[in-house]
Amino acid sequence: MTDKPDAPISRDPLALAALYHSGLGGAWNTQKDAVAALAPVRPKVTAEILVRAVGVSKLPEPVLSLFNVAGILNQTARELCRLARKHGEDGLSEQALHIDPRGKTWRQIVDMLDGKEPSSPVRAPKAFPPLVLASEYKRGLAEGRWTSTRSAEAITGWGRARVLKAVAISDLPPQVLELFELTPITFDLGNILVRIQKAIGTRELATRAEKMLLTPRRRTTDEIVATLLQVRPEQGVELVVRREPTAMVFEFRVGLAETEELMVGTDELAALVQVSVMNMRFKRHVGSVSVRKKR
Repeated sequence: MTDKPDAPISRDPLALAALYHSGLGGAWNTQKDAVAALAPVRPKVTAEILVRAVGVSKLPEPVLSLFNVAGILNQTARELCRLARKHGEDGLSEQALHIDPRGKTWRQIVDMLDGKEPSSPVRAPKAFPPLVLASEYKRGLAEGRWTSTRSAEAITGWGRARVLKAVAISDLPPQVLELFELTPITFDLGNILVRIQKAIGTRELATRAEKMLLTPRRRTTDEIVATLLQVRPEQGVELVVRREPTAMVFEFRVGLAETEELMVGTDELAALVQVSVMNMRFKRHVGSVSVRKKR
């Protein structure tokens, strides 16, 4: 079996807690020390993330075992800490004994621990977000439940192509994943990011993402994609990426006052062209990708 990396440590609360406890008394003596020591890690390990991870790791085994398949993400850890304060660990442990987690998402399990009905119908595994699906696939590899995407497909019914896409998205540079810490990465968005990576290279993509992390501010998904493609606001360009039935459209909007000063380098446009061509090859049928410049 080929070993594959698991999810980033900052996105896996139980793994982060295990790392913290293994270094306690040696690499660090307090949680503050641990956060400082883990500063180079991307996506970033914040004090809040570490506190939640340690707190969740102390929950009773009957509670934690409910998430063996659904997984515990940072959002899950936040909700579990809230429920622990509300019901107490013993109360959660008692409630866990009456829950069958099979086929349920982490949100539904959390609802049931809170004594509520599941918030939505049970969804099929194929509906899992890419980072969740990739994490579960990699966890299955580590636990020996399967040895490849083909065997995982035979056991779980997940589409092999979908798993491969999910793994490719999860393997994007950690700097890129950190940009979307507050915005769930969908398959459509992840596929665009992977194609950008193929067009400009992993190192260049990571460098561009790192520059954004060094100047933190709220950005929309379109703004992040535009910056990764080096279509900058100071160029007077607004980039919108949208998907149509037969095309992926990169739309440029340029203010009338900016048209004479507008300068777009060939390297920026080359990345757009390469991403567009790869998208057409991926779809495997004839289509068109529009690049529109509004005057």
